[in-house]
Amino acid sequence: MSNPVKLFVVEGLDRDYRFVNEMTACFFGDGRFCAKIINLPASQNIYMLYQLLKSDDFETDLVELLRDTVSSAKDILEGVSRQDIDEVYLFFDYDIHQNNLSLDVEKTPDEVIQTLLAEFNNETENGKLYISYPMVEALYDYKSLMCESFSGCYIPANQLVDYKKLAGNGNLKSSLRFGIEEWREVLAIFVLRIKCLFDLPDISYEDYRQEVSPASIHVREMNIRKQRDFIFVLSGLPEFILDYFKIDFWNSFTKLKRFNYEKCFKQRMNDNHTIS
Repeated sequence: MSNPVKLFVVEGLDRDYRFVNEMTACFFGDGRFCAKIINLPASQNIYMLYQLLKSDDFETDLVELLRDTVSSAKDILEGVSRQDIDEVYLFFDYDIHQNNLSLDVEKTPDEVIQTLLAEFNNETENGKLYISYPMVEALYDYKSLMCESFSGCYIPANQLVDYKKLAGNGNLKSSLRFGIEEWREVLAIFVLRIKCLFDLPDISYEDYRQEVSPASIHVREMNIRKQRDFIFVLSGLPEFILDYFKIDFWNSFTKLKRFNYEKCFKQRMNDNHTIS
């Protein structure tokens, strides 16, 4: 194959596949990259993938594992060898209420994700993993020009099963096609949420690169869940974009205007120890 391949692996064929297609079309389309982009649905959640990898002590290459176990992957990857693929990115949901772990797995769902984040931390080797909290719908879970999510920023762990409704009911963005202007707003709001999650009064690109990674975000999310039993709403897709395009995109896409808010859910949680 003449051009290298960038492989984007998503959880399923529904919104996961739609959003990564819109993202790659927006930022990698129009012949701007001398690379072939392949988007591949893994047709399984992160915990199912862990069990497949664990069964072979993580010795099997992820791409070949998907080729052998996912029927659509055989067609999508036809004619593509592992050597053709120079970067692999994975996008999965936290989604702990559907963790699918068998009884012989001695790790908690959070420990499973920690293991996978350590295993998949380099796109040119095993691949790089990004997690959406609690799931992919976090991408459109925001109010325009508002420093708060549509669902309320913090989701009680016992309400995760209802998150799609919380994020989507009455939210016109749930069916919106994401073009460049939508991604611009998503990136700016992502940075605002990172400031909130990491308790930063302000944040520069240098701060971001030093403080923020898929692993450090997961540590913060685990602490919130252990202390308060909430999940902080955060999408993994804008995190990837800022990691990939670095300071040029940071300067162009994350100009931090003063966003308004109706309610500060973090302040309410700190004051009342709950969110009603």
